[in-house]
Amino acid sequence: MAAVSAGRPEADEPHPSVPDEPHPSVPDEAAGDHPDASAERPTAPVEPPEAGTELSAGDVVPGGFGWARVAGRVVPLAATGAALYLLMPQLLAVFSAFPRLRTFQPLWYPAMVLLEAASFACVWQLQRIAISGLSWFLSVTSQLVSNSISRIVPGGIAVGGAVQFRMLNRGGCDPAAAGFALTATSMVTTGIVFGLPLVVLPVIAFGQPAPPGLTTIATTGGLAFALLVIVGVILARSDATVRLLARAVTRLARLARRSAPADLPDVLVARRTDVIRSLGSRWPGAVLTAAGKWGLDYLALLAALAGAGQHPRVSLVLLAYVAANVLAMIPITPGGLGFVEAGLTGTLALAGVPAAAAAVSTLAYRLVSFWLPLAAGAPAWVAYRVRYR
Repeated sequence: MAAVSAGRPEADEPHPSVPDEPHPSVPDEAAGDHPDASAERPTAPVEPPEAGTELSAGDVVPGGFGWARVAGRVVPLAATGAALYLLMPQLLAVFSAFPRLRTFQPLWYPAMVLLEAASFACVWQLQRIAISGLSWFLSVTSQLVSNSISRIVPGGIAVGGAVQFRMLNRGGCDPAAAGFALTATSMVTTGIVFGLPLVVLPVIAFGQPAPPGLTTIATTGGLAFALLVIVGVILARSDATVRLLARAVTRLARLARRSAPADLPDVLVARRTDVIRSLGSRWPGAVLTAAGKWGLDYLALLAALAGAGQHPRVSLVLLAYVAANVLAMIPITPGGLGFVEAGLTGTLALAGVPAAAAAVSTLAYRLVSFWLPLAAGAPAWVAYRVRYR
């Protein structure tokens, strides 16, 4: 050849030209300019993201419009509205007792506030027992914010728990350990409240009988306590059960178009073991603080009754108290609003408290145990944001 292209070795013979086909050295990207490139390269189907895949803001996940998400928000709001509408007579009966609060003995208010503060302090200490290295500041602020959110949003127990989980994570707690510890403390406190009727059953069996409604509450509470103990033992001893729950959480996360760690089963088993090991030598303190949370709150109810001039049988008041707290767990209205007022006034009437005094006592008790901690959530959030900017 008379001339050779730069950078290309000289050949003895010229390469034969192929006019109708692209040169074999042309990369795939250049083939995209060919008129038939789209026909030769079919579009691959879009698959849902695998577990553990992080999604960015621009990622599009197939599945169409999120009707399930819309229903998940509309249905709870509709259920809350319907429940409040049905419970409105009981709510009005309780809140109409506001003028009669002038007859409430004012010296009992400081006692109720101190008892409720001590009850919350037991919760904070229980969290510090379950989560190794948790500071008082982070325990107090995260719990107060979570408590406030759970009492504002319908079905807010799950929302409040998620908020506390994120606050603990941002505060430096291990996410898996914090999640399992919060679950463990919730099971302990719930088990204690269901176990309270067991204290009353001997009194009912061998002492003064209780009204049929309160006897049913005591029996149901005892059965629920036994069920919680069985579930707790299974979760503590069975790795397969924990892994099964982890896989269920992963599937639910994928249905909600959220990511979940691929090694979630192994992580939860390891963190479960860590929590049990951490509580191994401190379980008496955990049980004691959980019992203190409910016992001090129950004493606040007795103080509210005393402020209204009522001194009924404490065993029957305990059953009324358990019934009210079980109703508060119903995830329909925020913090059991309406259910607790209706249930507490009704069960206190079964315990022998006059209707007017039951309404005043319930109102005073809920002001201190529900509304006052609710107001403490905003300052706690501000303090947390200042610390963890």
